[in-house]
Amino acid sequence: MSKATISDVAKYCQVSTATVSMVLTNKGRISAKTRERVLAAIDELGYIYNQSAANLRHKRSNLVGLLIPDITNPFYAELIAGLSHYLEAHDSLLFLANTEDNVAKQNKLIESLIGQNAGGLVLCPSKETDISFLETVKKRGIPIVLAVRPMVDASFDYVGTNSFMGVQMATEHLIKLGHRHIAFIGGAVNSQTRSHRLGGYMSKLLEYGIYPRENYIVSCGASRAEGAAAAHKLLQQHPDITAVIAYQDIVAFGVMRAAKDMGLVVGKNIAVVGFDDVPDAADTSPSLTTVSVSAQQIGLAAGELLLSKMAGNSDGTKNLVFPPKLIVRQSCGTPSTSQ
Repeated sequence: MSKATISDVAKYCQVSTATVSMVLTNKGRISAKTRERVLAAIDELGYIYNQSAANLRHKRSNLVGLLIPDITNPFYAELIAGLSHYLEAHDSLLFLANTEDNVAKQNKLIESLIGQNAGGLVLCPSKETDISFLETVKKRGIPIVLAVRPMVDASFDYVGTNSFMGVQMATEHLIKLGHRHIAFIGGAVNSQTRSHRLGGYMSKLLEYGIYPRENYIVSCGASRAEGAAAAHKLLQQHPDITAVIAYQDIVAFGVMRAAKDMGLVVGKNIAVVGFDDVPDAADTSPSLTTVSVSAQQIGLAAGELLLSKMAGNSDGTKNLVFPPKLIVRQSCGTPSTSQ
């Protein structure tokens, strides 16, 4: 059976090939109803947009969009650095967009980037991202690489780290220091990445015969202030807690501030472990023990993978997962000072 052509789609929808082309390239004034009809026909007929030809026609190949959920988070600054360095070395330009973890804003920004002739997207997807929307974007000839945040059953290229393994390392480190009352602070309740990290935390506790306590686990936003507020409340309610694993370094910094405000000495009365290994982790006092996920390496790999797809490489979907590494510093103290 021959492949469907743009003419087949136009005939099926009873519109011109120019209309179909405008839908695919997100140009011109097309009604929402017509756009939906054309996109539905593309699905029905199995039409595949020719990315290599599109790059040549629209000169998109040097424009890349990066969508991140929080531009203030230092982890994403590191990812941006890795991606931008790779793109600059390969004569490509980076468009940066901050979704604020809002799906509607994310979708609008994706449409805007495509309208600016971005040839491909690196996406750290917002929570509750609609996979079908991304599939439609891909069918319009725009390759997408997911970074950091995986999506269930998504047939997209992905670059990230093993969050489950990373928190297992952190939890085991604390257990071997003698801790048995270990809390977990941070992350959004509906976050898949948080689920992976919680899985690592609970599995390692159970492995050592420690039953996970639900009231030791709290969610909070990705900021020092929210980390501090969550830690202050939790430590007041449960003074028996001697160690905290934070979902992110930025939350860990808040946890450390709350502990100090409560008269606790971090590294002596309480141990704190973060996740990300942002530059400030080594410079805070005490320096933060954390799980390094090589954010710059993730950014670089995402750029390499995306440019390959934009050049027409169709080797299939790739899943690049970099192993985490525990960076031991002062915030957990030593076996002789841990409780």
